[in-house]
Amino acid sequence: MNRRLLALLLALTGAGCAGPLATTFSSTSLGTAADGTLRHPASLPFEGEGYAVPVPWRTRHANYGTETLVDLIARVSREVERDAPGGVAAIGDLSRRRGGGSAQHRSHQDGRDVDVFFYATDAGGRPVRLNEAMLHFSSEGRAVRWSPPQGTRAPARPVPPYRFDARRNWAFVRGLLSDPDAEVQWIFVQRSLGAALLREAAAEGDDPALLARAAFILHQPSDSEPHDDHMHVRLYCGIGERSFGCADRGPVRWWKKMWKYMEAPFGRAPAESVGADRLAAFGRLIREETPPTPAAGKLTS
Repeated sequence: MNRRLLALLLALTGAGCAGPLATTFSSTSLGTAADGTLRHPASLPFEGEGYAVPVPWRTRHANYGTETLVDLIARVSREVERDAPGGVAAIGDLSRRRGGGSAQHRSHQDGRDVDVFFYATDAGGRPVRLNEAMLHFSSEGRAVRWSPPQGTRAPARPVPPYRFDARRNWAFVRGLLSDPDAEVQWIFVQRSLGAALLREAAAEGDDPALLARAAFILHQPSDSEPHDDHMHVRLYCGIGERSFGCADRGPVRWWKKMWKYMEAPFGRAPAESVGADRLAAFGRLIREETPPTPAAGKLTS
């Protein structure tokens, strides 16, 4: 073999480093979301069809993730833009280039997490673009105060009379959960806003099986802010990543496998697939009552 080529191959594979990752060139999530790192990250461009990273977040250099996550964001943003033109998904932090901890997050360490601002509309129902800061929304879906990036001041102007855009926010969640190439573990979101998303899904006539999935994936965290200013999406470790040490925390739900083998049109009856108690909790969530939210293991949002 040509010596120059051999030297290049040795350098690329990290010849002095032992272990199976020495010859792995695809992005890989290692460890957990709260104690992990990212190898061979994919970079999310600051702008794409249907999405943009607001300027204050660009300076944080946290637009890196696994290829699965980066591709998912691009696909879903594009789908929402084509189905409901005019809205722009404002994308916040993914992970830093090599993962690991940051001053802004306890999680987001291994390339499987992303913050997505909530889509919003103005008083006339027209989609608006959030460039300066997130907005906190009340349980009724009204913008109540600014949520600037950590370490910066809120915009000086008054909070605009914006509303939570249930249509586009649900379209984004639907795209995440329906994507064939990614498996979502959690979408952290304030409980009442999560219920609004499910009501929108029901009003649009979406697949009841999809609603049942969403009811357990939409989760208000108990260890942090309620997430009334953005949705925090976390993917499961990929199958190949688990063999390299990627570890999921919380319940393991192989939703796609479960639904794949259900009978048409919507699979097994909900009571059979998720249990009568959890089905009742799902109903309470739709009706805006406080549901129990089962979650095994320690979670960090």
